[in-house]
Amino acid sequence: MTDLLTYTLEDDVATIRLDDGKANAFSNAMFDAANAALDQAEGEAKIIVLRGRDGIFSAGYNLKELMLGGETAVNLVRRGSEFAVRMMRSPKPIITAGDGHIVALGAFLFLAADYRIGKRGPFTVGLPETAKGLPMHNFGRELAAPRLSRRHFSRSFINGEMFSPETAVDVGFLDEAVDDVDAAIAKAVAYFRSVSLHAFAINKPRGHQTLYPVLEQAIEDDMDLKVG
Repeated sequence: MTDLLTYTLEDDVATIRLDDGKANAFSNAMFDAANAALDQAEGEAKIIVLRGRDGIFSAGYNLKELMLGGETAVNLVRRGSEFAVRMMRSPKPIITAGDGHIVALGAFLFLAADYRIGKRGPFTVGLPETAKGLPMHNFGRELAAPRLSRRHFSRSFINGEMFSPETAVDVGFLDEAVDDVDAAIAKAVAYFRSVSLHAFAINKPRGHQTLYPVLEQAIEDDMDLKVG
């Protein structure tokens, strides 16, 4: 589709594969491409897979754009939050699959997905903002709090500790860590094909309905976030 990602449709499954040849950092251009791909997927697929390139799902925001600070940085962060909410509002099951590191915004997008797969290996998963000297946003807190293990929340969100894929299952970032990501995706797809996707489209927003307004308010509160 673009030089930032590829889009494929096989039967009823759309796969959006982030691949900028580097760290899959989310710039404004990456958000444009990802939103366009999600538009297409929601229009023609029953199940959506959001996947990274070999070695990394995403390292988070594009730091060159983020470090410009001011309105530019705030709007970039807003786009990340809005994309996560869009994933949660999508009536289609969204499977996230990481073939390597899952970092910062990448980890937040995993928290917004319906099923999360990570690859075993020398990879890290988590939120390194504290270690990188970056402030956490309100949206990230509200998204992470109900999804991360209570005993790991401070270590992850506040301390900025990074975890192995295996440990990330216990922490709450992943549903499973596997050796064969393709096989795990196929298994997850088979599961969603086996259930009523009509009922899924009803139950997904019902499951998230108390969180949606909290996330939307957090996005507005983040408009005065100091970044850069």
